[in-house]
Amino acid sequence: MKALARSCVWWPTLDEDIEREVKNCDQCQLHHTTPAAAPLHPWERSGHPWTRLHIDYAGPFKVEMFLVVVDAYSKWLEVHQMTSTTSTETIEKLREIFATHGLPATVVGDNGTNFTSSEFEEFMNTSMFHHTTQHNMCKQRRAV
Repeated sequence: MKALARSCVWWPTLDEDIEREVKNCDQCQLHHTTPAAAPLHPWERSGHPWTRLHIDYAGPFKVEMFLVVVDAYSKWLEVHQMTSTTSTETIEKLREIFATHGLPATVVGDNGTNFTSSEFEEFMNTSMFHHTTQHNMCKQRRAV
């Protein structure tokens, strides 16, 4: 309603005036429907360290990208500055991380091409961990 009004007229207290009118309008209150809140489905608590990892890229920060890996159990954070976000570079960095901490049971990432490519799928299968993707819009579920 505010956007429609702003497309035709404007004055400094337009938003407040519209809100006040809607609050005082019996018909508006009678027909007002509040959208149902979508239920949250939080991740189950991980039982042991390094069993489920959440991975994503953060940035750019001053043109730099960072691979962020979070252990769901301990909340241990690994952040690595990356020169590239390709599947090849991602796999290379994950191999370094896994060499230090061991292989996880599950890795959760978004649907970015670096996590869904055939190269990453092959890496996942040869490393014998389960890879789960979630939609980019599911920010409330993401640990990263």
